Amino acid sequence: MSVVSVKIPKKMKEKMKEYNKIINWPEEIRRFIIAKIEEVERSKALENAIKLLEKIPLTDRGTAKALVRENRDSH
Repeated sequence: MSVVSVKIPKKMKEKMKEYNKIINWPEEIRRFIIAKIEEVERSKALENAIKLLEKIPLTDRGTAKALVRENRDSH
């Protein structure tokens, strides 16, 4: 694992010390960072999917219905 340093206000550090027995700060911070990265990656993937879908040309109304019927009739 790598080490990441973060500066926080002194009062926050003191409050964190108060809860050291209740909260595992390194684990909480790790989980937050992982969740945030996953959230951003999902958002980027969704944006990319939307861009790809926007490039697909629209078909005439009823095309899917006709293709399904054609497929069924061919068997």
